[in-house]
Amino acid sequence: DYAYQSTPKACIKSGQTTLGIKEYSAKNYLTVSPNPITVSTTVQTIDNLNNATLTIYNAQGQAVKQVKNINGQTVSVSRDIHPNGSYFLRVEDENNNITVEKIILID
Repeated sequence: DYAYQSTPKACIKSGQTTLGIKEYSAKNYLTVSPNPITVSTTVQTIDNLNNATLTIYNAQGQAVKQVKNINGQTVSVSRDIHPNGSYFLRVEDENNNITVEKIILID
């Protein structure tokens, strides 16, 4: 691993590997099926969610849909009227465990 500091005589802190947020690999923790999505999809996790929030972001980073107070391992999410394209589905639980998965909306 390499670090680069563009400011002369400025230091780079080393050793910090996390931001205090527990992150899971989307492939291990979360499944979205079907994906690509035409009407709706099911999101399933390997652990029970407690008071989790699911947010869908468009390619510009704007939140276009949010489902709060999710409990359990499975939640169904409808496409609504969002246009075709690439989106990001983010799940965050009450312990700040965060998982992000790319989703595609198609007709």
